[in-house]
Amino acid sequence: MHNPRKTGFTIVEILVVISIIAILGSLLLVAVNGVRGSAKTAKAQVKLKQIAEWMQLWSGDNGDRVLPSQFDFVDEAAAGTAISVRDNPGMPNYAGDDDDNPYDDLDRGQYVGTWADILWTENNLIQTYGAMRLLDFDQTKVDAEYGAGVTPVGLWETDSPDIYPDEPVVFEVFEDFDHPFRSTFENTRGEAKGLPGFYAANNFFDSRSLIDRDQFGEESSRVDWYYTNAMMHAPARSIYLVDSVAGEIISNEPEPWEVSPVYQGNNGDVQILSQDMNSLGEVDFRYGDSTMLLMLDGSIKRESPWTELGSSANNSNQSLYSRGYRVDDLTNR
Repeated sequence: MHNPRKTGFTIVEILVVISIIAILGSLLLVAVNGVRGSAKTAKAQVKLKQIAEWMQLWSGDNGDRVLPSQFDFVDEAAAGTAISVRDNPGMPNYAGDDDDNPYDDLDRGQYVGTWADILWTENNLIQTYGAMRLLDFDQTKVDAEYGAGVTPVGLWETDSPDIYPDEPVVFEVFEDFDHPFRSTFENTRGEAKGLPGFYAANNFFDSRSLIDRDQFGEESSRVDWYYTNAMMHAPARSIYLVDSVAGEIISNEPEPWEVSPVYQGNNGDVQILSQDMNSLGEVDFRYGDSTMLLMLDGSIKRESPWTELGSSANNSNQSLYSRGYRVDDLTNR
């Protein structure tokens, strides 16, 4: 009699197959995440390019002025001047319409805002991005967070959606909201960690008068100041926007731009090993340890961390200025 031998998989063979599948799955996951990351980076570049186009349109309609990083039109409004940004009186629940961003020390009012408010209103982006949708948010979530009777509909009619301390955050109201002035990547740190990252305007372009900027009552000039594109010495080197964790504006002083790295040096050759997370400035390096810069000429750059803002004779490779970028003194040669 012929007794055929039974065939099957041994435990070892099964474990080998499972291991191979796990390895292939991990490789596929890395590839998929890489593709997703590339797509998100590309979308962030598209957003910056769109902002650059809106900036150019605004300049063309306003005597070649560079879009101000922030403005104060209180005096203009009091004088009866037509104001085309932040001119709604506020919603009933937010009568002050303060736009009081907790990530800066400005107490903004109805006629005070940033570059984002100007572009939001001038281009009627409330319609494009649907921030006034009436039935497309979960009121129970808003009630749980802010109390019953708080309805955010219309809050952002003339205000670019920002982060409010006492008012509904747009990303909580509309979970799928695609903010045109925020990155596709999240903030890596700070109070807004986990929310879409800020694009911050270089506050070299602050158009507020001296009296509007003065916190101590020592200034008297009420003349608003605007730069024109013709005044800029090197638009291709002049930074207008940078990735930030601290809001829509970044000071043109050195501290917010500087990174204190952990580094090693041999014979003057300094190499950054990692960023010191306890002593970072306001710039966020969220694209694979690099940040994006929107230059005044509309070009987009990506840069790895630097340690200094200005020129440095001893460590020029780690100076933002020596890499060909300028943050301050943009009208000088």
